[in-house]
Amino acid sequence: MRIEYDIRGLYKKEINEDLMYFLANKLLNYLKKKKLPLEIYLGIDTRKSSPYLASAFTSKFLEYPKTKVNYLGILPSPILYYLSIKNKKVGVMITASHLPSHYNGIKFILPSGGSWIYKNIPQNLKVKKPTVKISYKPIYQKSIFTEYLYEIQKRIAIKEKINIKILKSEKSVNYQLFQLIPLVFKNIKVTKINKIKDDSFHLKSDIDGDRIEIYYNKHLLLPEVLLYIILKLSNYEKVGIPITMHKKIFDLFPEIKFYFVKTGHSNFKSAYQKYKLDFGMEPSYHFYFFKDFQTETPLFVLFKVLEYNEKFKDLKDLGKIFYLKRMEIKKKIDFSKIKDNLMKDGFKIKFFDDFYFYKKIENNYLAINFRQSKTEQNVWRIFIETSEAKHLKNLIKKVKYLLK
Repeated sequence: MRIEYDIRGLYKKEINEDLMYFLANKLLNYLKKKKLPLEIYLGIDTRKSSPYLASAFTSKFLEYPKTKVNYLGILPSPILYYLSIKNKKVGVMITASHLPSHYNGIKFILPSGGSWIYKNIPQNLKVKKPTVKISYKPIYQKSIFTEYLYEIQKRIAIKEKINIKILKSEKSVNYQLFQLIPLVFKNIKVTKINKIKDDSFHLKSDIDGDRIEIYYNKHLLLPEVLLYIILKLSNYEKVGIPITMHKKIFDLFPEIKFYFVKTGHSNFKSAYQKYKLDFGMEPSYHFYFFKDFQTETPLFVLFKVLEYNEKFKDLKDLGKIFYLKRMEIKKKIDFSKIKDNLMKDGFKIKFFDDFYFYKKIENNYLAINFRQSKTEQNVWRIFIETSEAKHLKNLIKKVKYLLK
């Protein structure tokens, strides 16, 4: 079981009905202590186990007087966040994010936009079964989805007719949301497709819907390209990014105050409160539109991209200005050996999102970041950046050699 800003683990073995009873109890105590409403929103993802876990949580929560659960069914996590903040009610989401279907989990969103978590979970839970019995089915509420789309439409101006292709998203909670786009945006057509066949816009999403990938001209748009588009179309003054975003963005937007934020939802939400951020973004395609929605709104990025493309028509060229490489490997590595090698080669180290190595050659900047996954065993995410194209190829070669 992994406990950070949310709780995730193997269904039945770690994430089960007893855990739901236990957490429902702890959440209720927290709400009473903080004098928050005893009415909550509850959503689930598309995993087969999610309705059972949601039913168990609700059954225990409703044992107590003056409690109410608004069951929203299957929906993207960002919509749950949006409703919780807008209507000042705690939200509970049954999901394990991007992890495989035999995992599940739970996350909590407070009316302030922050996260709540209970970490002191006993190994052998013994919880009295609830006297109330609730049984949920995996439903969709179309009205919630369309309301969300209308909120996005208020902030977007697109006139051209566009055809968007949806890539293999049936397991994603965003799939139904994507299907409803033409209902609100009359000039947009949405079709389902198994693979990329042409240069048009293609869209892909993860299971719980808190990240999307946008493909154009048969290529995945880089996080830096999306960041550039968002900042170009906005008037943001304070922006949070991890250290693993290309530093050229500072030169392109000198008027913006950038803050380095450690990877993770809770870190960005804390930074929002601390620095009064207008926007934040992670290279894992998480987008925090704090000024506009006070929370994550990944679908908003799609419409920003469409709006940008309508205005400037240079979308396919934007990726050429960022010299970088992102890699993901799954293996045990001798990191101390890698560290010693890089330090001998003149790199300095900064401990931020795990290990960030950097050095300058004349006026050129070179950097490598090694970050170990907190949720997947022996998975390392590596970010390589250079300020000039001539150094990138050799730096990639060096990293691959060190990983052998």
